[in-house]
Amino acid sequence: MLTIPKNKKAFLFDMDGTLVDTEPIGPEVFNTLFSDNGITPTPDERSLFIKAWRRDGVTFTTDEYLTQLIAKYDITQAPSGFISEFYTRYKQAIVTSGELTGVGVFLNMAKSAGIILAVISSSKRDQIEAVLDNHEWGDLFSLIVGEEDIRKFKPDPEPYLVAMQKLSLNPANCVVFEDATNGAISGKKAGMFVIGLREGNEIEQDLSAADIVVQSFAELNFNS
Repeated sequence: MLTIPKNKKAFLFDMDGTLVDTEPIGPEVFNTLFSDNGITPTPDERSLFIKAWRRDGVTFTTDEYLTQLIAKYDITQAPSGFISEFYTRYKQAIVTSGELTGVGVFLNMAKSAGIILAVISSSKRDQIEAVLDNHEWGDLFSLIVGEEDIRKFKPDPEPYLVAMQKLSLNPANCVVFEDATNGAISGKKAGMFVIGLREGNEIEQDLSAADIVVQSFAELNFNS
């Protein structure tokens, strides 16, 4: 059991792959949506979608990449409608994603100890709210920072700096929980203590930027 440093006022959580097991869902919806339109994307196209979806080493967004594929495969549905359908299906799918080991217990323990809880995610706000509501976690969180609230995404520190400003805290008061390389780097660049979690990763992530790394929340304890 690892103990989180004392005197921390806020715990800032990534969502996908950190709180809930959503990592496979975006790619699964991508495959199904194209299949329903009679299209089988190539392995390279699926790989590029995953990179865009995770904002991992590419300069284009998910929407931009979907628009490219719509044109390539001459899909008759308007790009805006096709992309909207993707997000509708994704939102329907993520509400069923299961919590990762020990998350619910940890969140309730932290809230009871008076620690401020926030979600800092690149997902859209309505997606985040749908997941939290499904797990009855909505009332536990004081702040959500989603895609609509930021201009620069992880590994840039902006998402965590925005949260810090909204919570009127300084970096020394905050602990970041992340499952991905870019998220861990983002938290450290923001000057915060970072805990890396491995359980939610389909593909092993480099979490060397984190201060400590554990398999799941079940391995963590804290002093309030």
